[in-house]
Amino acid sequence: MKKVVKLLLKIILIIVALILLGSFAFIKLAERREANYYSYTQTFGEIEMKYTAFGDKDVSHMEFDANDDVIGKYAMWYPSELGNRDEKYPVVIFANGTGSTSATYKSFMEHLASWGFIAVGNDDKNTRTGVSAEATLEFLMQINEDMGSIFYHKIDLDNIGIGGHSQGAVAAFNTVTNQKHGFMIKALYAASATSSYHTGVMADQWEYNVTKITIPTFLTAGTGYWDAGTAMTKEQVNDEESNVVQGICPLWSLQENYTSLPDTIDKVMARKKNTDHGDSYKQFDGYMTAWFMYYLQNDQEAGAAFAENGELSANALYQDVQTTIH
Repeated sequence: MKKVVKLLLKIILIIVALILLGSFAFIKLAERREANYYSYTQTFGEIEMKYTAFGDKDVSHMEFDANDDVIGKYAMWYPSELGNRDEKYPVVIFANGTGSTSATYKSFMEHLASWGFIAVGNDDKNTRTGVSAEATLEFLMQINEDMGSIFYHKIDLDNIGIGGHSQGAVAAFNTVTNQKHGFMIKALYAASATSSYHTGVMADQWEYNVTKITIPTFLTAGTGYWDAGTAMTKEQVNDEESNVVQGICPLWSLQENYTSLPDTIDKVMARKKNTDHGDSYKQFDGYMTAWFMYYLQNDQEAGAAFAENGELSANALYQDVQTTIH
């Protein structure tokens, strides 16, 4: 009997060990996929494929205490060559989605930096007003004049872009329209921006007005359940029993924002198939990078993706594409 019990215990220990080993391997695999998400992102077009890949620059990282309990810190990813070259680098400020911090977007920001940008975030978990993005921009202006900083006169303040995901996309809108230095931003990217249905329900400074935007703007979302929902119009109220669900960024919301943007600016909207809210910013990374490469680095090849009959419009992975490029 004792031998049987010992054998059973050994079997149980082996099973537990295998489960732990499997869990550890799964976690490591997930971490690897997150750190190298661009290698797992589905692409179709040549331009999308090129800018989804990691760029040719090594990347360094630096953090600064913001002396603000809400903002926490400023996190900067930048080309490692910056300290040894006498040139300026364009900037992309990225606003966090609800509950997220700069760490959430670490690999995403590294990817941007590999293409020659200074990518900057902070730890504000409720970014919607654009106040923390404004503070980040003011910090960049200060550090650009700090003779003791590696960034002294290396930040191209004439070529600043802003992006954001979910609530962060709301922050991007409100930064360029409501904040003191919003006029300095030259291009905007909004991934799965919270719809006006939800901003109206939540109020508390969630509202935004895209009619006031005067710079090139790229609007994106996914077709997955959480992003798209099932509601076809803004007027439909959430009612799960009737299968009416207002997604975070449904098609009607993208169309509403696209139409509300002035026709005098360059503007693009698109949805990626089989993509949901949590992954929408990563799945669009290639075209987002191309967007900023075009407007902040004058990369004409990247800009070709957004022409009326350009690659994005013909890409089989996307739908509901609309473009107005002057």
